Amino acid sequence: MAEEQHEDLLTQALLLDEIGQSVIGMDSHWKITYWNRASERLYGYRASEVLGVTIVDLGIVGHMAAVPGPGPTEKEIVGRIARGRDWAGELWMRDRTGRDFPVHGTISPIRGRHTVPVDIVAISKDITDRKHTEAVLRRLSAMVESSGDAIIGADMDGKITSWNAGAVRMLGWSPAEAIGRTSELFTIRTPENADDRVAERIRSGAFVPGVEAQWQRKDGSVIDVELTVSPVYGQDGILAGASGIARDITEIKRLREQAAVERRRLLAAQEMAHVGSLEYSVVTGEIWHSEEFARIVGLGPEESLSWEWMLERTHPEDRDHVRHVWKSLLGGSGSADFEYRIIRGGAEQRWLHSRIRSVDGPDGKPLRLLDTVLDITERKNAEQVLWWQARHDALTGLPNRYLITEVLQDFLGRGSRPAVMFVDIDRFKLVNDGIGHRGGDRILRLLGQRLLLAVRSGDTVGRFGGDEFVIVCENMGMQTAKVLAGRIRDCIRAPFEIEERQVFLNVSVGIALAGPDDTAESMLGGADTAMYRAKSTGGNASVVYHSQMTQRASGRLGLESDLRLALDRGELHLHYQPIIDLGTHAPLGFEALLRWNHPHHGLIPPATFIPVAEETGLIVPIGTWVLQETLRQVQQWRQEVEGAADLSAAVNISGRQLVMKDFPDLVEGAILASGMDAAAVQLELTETVLMDEPDLPKETLQRLSRLGVGLSIDDFGTGYSSLSYLKWLSARTLKIDRVFIRELGEDPHAGTVIELVLGMAKSLKLNVIAEGVETRGQLKELRRLGVTRAQGYLWSKPIPSDRVSTWLNGRLRQPAQQQ
Repeated sequence: MAEEQHEDLLTQALLLDEIGQSVIGMDSHWKITYWNRASERLYGYRASEVLGVTIVDLGIVGHMAAVPGPGPTEKEIVGRIARGRDWAGELWMRDRTGRDFPVHGTISPIRGRHTVPVDIVAISKDITDRKHTEAVLRRLSAMVESSGDAIIGADMDGKITSWNAGAVRMLGWSPAEAIGRTSELFTIRTPENADDRVAERIRSGAFVPGVEAQWQRKDGSVIDVELTVSPVYGQDGILAGASGIARDITEIKRLREQAAVERRRLLAAQEMAHVGSLEYSVVTGEIWHSEEFARIVGLGPEESLSWEWMLERTHPEDRDHVRHVWKSLLGGSGSADFEYRIIRGGAEQRWLHSRIRSVDGPDGKPLRLLDTVLDITERKNAEQVLWWQARHDALTGLPNRYLITEVLQDFLGRGSRPAVMFVDIDRFKLVNDGIGHRGGDRILRLLGQRLLLAVRSGDTVGRFGGDEFVIVCENMGMQTAKVLAGRIRDCIRAPFEIEERQVFLNVSVGIALAGPDDTAESMLGGADTAMYRAKSTGGNASVVYHSQMTQRASGRLGLESDLRLALDRGELHLHYQPIIDLGTHAPLGFEALLRWNHPHHGLIPPATFIPVAEETGLIVPIGTWVLQETLRQVQQWRQEVEGAADLSAAVNISGRQLVMKDFPDLVEGAILASGMDAAAVQLELTETVLMDEPDLPKETLQRLSRLGVGLSIDDFGTGYSSLSYLKWLSARTLKIDRVFIRELGEDPHAGTVIELVLGMAKSLKLNVIAEGVETRGQLKELRRLGVTRAQGYLWSKPIPSDRVSTWLNGRLRQPAQQQ
C-alpha cells in the first residue's frame, strides 16, 4: 500500500513537472526531501544542493506578503500546516540570482506514510506574466475611466454594452441608465446617411475616424462631438460590435467660427492698412503677390516680379543684408523680421518692414516663403524727427544734455583730449522777471546763436537747461580754452535787442580739461563746479577746474545730475512709518518717506537732495512716482494682509506739485490705477509750503476735496501764518511737530502748546497726530492730554517696503494689551 502511495506521489509530481509547476517535499521540520525539475528551473538550484536544507535557510522565500496586498505571516502558515490544514495563495519568491517574482502556491500537510519522508508538500507556479497582464488591463481600464472623452461600446444590435466615466460627465446618464439602450438615447443629428456609412465600414472591419455629429445631453442641452468608431472582435475572432470615442468639440467649433470671422476682419484690416502679401515657391521659383504689394514696391502693370527685380530696387546699402536674410531662409532658418529700403521710381526712397515665414515640407526643408510687407516710411521719418527732438533742445534747437554727453563720451573713447565749458548767464532770473518769459526765451535763442559764431567750426554748442549752455571742444589745451572763454564773454557783452529794449548780459564760464581717467560725467561735473566758482567771485569771469575743487565735485551739479537719473536707475526707495492708534496700538496707516541709496555715496539724507529736487523741478516727476508707488503698495497690503483693509496712506506734497494745474488729475489717476479708496489718501503739506506759496490755487484744493482726498498740515506749530488757511484748505489732520513732543514727560509746561492745538483742532473737527514719539513717558503724557494718534520710533522706525507685510502680520495678530 505504501509503495502504491509513493508511486502515486511521484506520478503527480511528474505530471506537475511537465506543466511547469514546482513541487517541493519537506519533512515535519520543513527540511527539503523532494525537489522536482520544475523547481530547479524556477529557483535555479539543483536537487543535490537543496536536499536536507530548510526552505527558510535556502532563502527562496522573498517575503510573506501575498500579491497584491497583505497576507498571512510565516508563523501563521506554519501554524496552519501544524493543525493539518492546507494554505493556498500568492507569494513573492526569490531565485538563486536574487530576482523576486510572484507565484501562486499551495502548501499542504501529507497524511499517511510514504517511502519518501514527505510531511509537507509545496506546489507553486510563476505568475509573473499573469500579473503583468492584469496590471496592463488595470492601467487600460483606468485610462478608459479617467479619459475626458466618452468611450462607449455597443454590440451588433446597437445596444450599449459599456459606458465610461467620460460618457457620464459628457452626457449625464449613469452606466445603469445607458447600458442596454441604443444610441437613440442621445443622438439627434448626424450628416446625411452617416450612420449607414459608419455601420457599413464597421462591418467591413474598417476604422472610422472624424465623424462629426450633434448629441443631446440628459439635461436637454445639445453639444457638438467628433466621433471615432472602431470594430470590436470577440475571442473567437468574430465581429462582436463597435467602440466609439467621442470628444466634445462644441467650444472648438465656436472658436473656429469666431476665428473665421476674425480672419475676414483681418483681411479687411490688412487691405485698409495697405499691407502687401507675397508668396515664393522655393521649388519652382514662382512668385505670387497681392495688388497692394505691387503698389508698395512700385511694380508697374506690365512688369513681372522676380527676385532680381526686387534686389535691383533695394537700396545699395541694404542689398547685402537682404541677400543674407534670404539665404538663411532658404537654408532653413524658418523666419525673418527685418527692415530695408527700396528706391521707387528711380529716386523715391521708401522704408519697408518685411516679415517672412517658411512653410516646410516633410523633410524639414522650406517649400514656400510667405512674406507680408508694410510701408513704414512715415514711421521712419517720424522716428528721425523724434530722434532729433530727443537729442536737441526744443527752445534753441541746440544739442541737449543727452547729445552733449554722447559727443563728449565719443571724444574720450577715441582718445581725444576734449575741453568742456559751462556758460551760465549771471542774474538771469532778474532779467527774466524784468522782460518776461517770452523775452527771456528770445534772449536764450539769441545767446545760442552768438555762441555758435564764437566757437570753432568743429565745436559743439548745446543747452543743458535753464540759462546753462555747454560747449564741447575736441583737442583743446588750457591756453586755447581760456582764449575761447574770453571770446565768448566778449561776444555776449554786446546788447540784445528785445522788444525795442536793449538788454546787457554777463556770463560766467567754467572750463574742464580732460584727464587720463575722466568720463563725460566727471568732465561735465568739473566744468559745472568751475562755473559756480566763477559765479562766487562775482560773475563775468571764467575759471578752469583743477584738482583742488574735487571736494566740491559732489556739489550741486553732481548731485543734480545723479538725481536726474536716480528714478530711472531704481535708486529711489520708499520706507513706511506706521501711524498708530493710541487706544488699541493698532496701525491706522503709513506715511511714505523717500530714501535715496546712491551707488557711490550710499544713503543720502532727504534734507540734502530734496532741496535740489525742489530747485530743479525734479520734485515733480519724483513726487508723482512717490504718490503712485505709495498708493499701489498700501493698496496691496490692504488686500493681502488680514486685518489691514482700512489702512491709510500719507504722502508728502511739495509746493511745486500743488501749484501744477494738472495735479488733481495726477492724484485721481494714481487713485484709480491703485484701486485705493480716496478717503484713505492723505496729502501732507508743511507749514513752510503754506508760507512759501501764499497764492495756493483754491480750485486745486477744492478739486482734491471733491475727490475725497484728505489734506494734512505737517510740522504744525513751527510756523506763524498758516492758521488762516485752515478754514479754506479743507484740511482734515494736523500733525504736531516733534519739537513739542521731545520735552513731554520732562518739562511740566511742555504740553501747553499741544493742549492749545488740541482745543483748536476739536473746534475745527480736525484729527491730530503727534510726530516723533520715542519714549513711554511721552506716550503717557500724550494719552493724558487726549491725543489719540501718533507715530515715532517707540513703535517702529521707517520700514522698507519688503518688510512691511511681516511687520503688519506680527502687529495685527498681537493682542492690544501686549503692544
